[in-house]
Amino acid sequence: MSRLVLQGRGVLVTGAAGGIGSAIARRLVSMGARPILLDLPGDRLDAIAAELGPRAVPAPADVRDRHQVIAAVDAAAEQTDGIVAAVIGAGLVRPETLVAQSEDDARMVIDVNLYGTLWSFQAAMPHIDRQGGHALAISSVAGIAPIPLSGVYPPTKAAIANLVATVRTEAMNRPTSAGIVYLAAVDTPMNQDVQKDPRASRAMKNSFGFLTKVLTADDVAARIIRGLERRSRVITAPRWQAPAAWPQTVVNVVAEWFMGRTGLRAELPGGKDAERALTTRAEDTSASEKGSPDEVAAA
Repeated sequence: MSRLVLQGRGVLVTGAAGGIGSAIARRLVSMGARPILLDLPGDRLDAIAAELGPRAVPAPADVRDRHQVIAAVDAAAEQTDGIVAAVIGAGLVRPETLVAQSEDDARMVIDVNLYGTLWSFQAAMPHIDRQGGHALAISSVAGIAPIPLSGVYPPTKAAIANLVATVRTEAMNRPTSAGIVYLAAVDTPMNQDVQKDPRASRAMKNSFGFLTKVLTADDVAARIIRGLERRSRVITAPRWQAPAAWPQTVVNVVAEWFMGRTGLRAELPGGKDAERALTTRAEDTSASEKGSPDEVAAA
């Protein structure tokens, strides 16, 4: 596929007020793109929107609420004349063993990380498909190899890989594409909060330095934007962790090749009905009322 041009075009960033999301948004503005800043309404979103100026479009929404996400993305897309790309990165972690994690914390993490990613894909892909664009979802090395004391965070991040693989396969007849970003620890408010847990802090101090080196949000943002432009399937940061992603990547490549040679391909958008795009959403009949999470930051 050809290189994706972002300049002058709408790019959705979820978790836009977080450390990684705000770094991505700043870089997008500097290169002439129009970031759509999706995050919880409040002071953090207002601050990053004010900092970035008129090129940025705030899209206040709780990623756990499908109705809010779709409405916010649709409204923002009208202001940017569409959306060519997305970085789906809202995420949350609550340090604890899996068995001891409270129901409230488990449900919060699942709602933000898993459902938030799903609703963001459903909101963004119809717009991205109209422009033959690319979406990246942020996962974690914890989604490849489980990291203890992370509660349900690793399972939710592993699920994101399957969501991305499904989107890629279902878009095989379309010019649209998607990829995944596997990150290690990044210097963000979310990571700093994790370090406040004494068990996590001790573990970091007593581990090999190369395993616990913290990446900067700006370096990660640069990698992610290059990944959008290149339509990357898989991004790992730091790069030395790439071999850990190879087994799943190979499985997904083989699965895509196989599915493309079955009768399923004709039933997918752009197949039997060549004009059909990824624009059909289920009717959202009910929007549940939910309280705001304590923090929704870029994963």
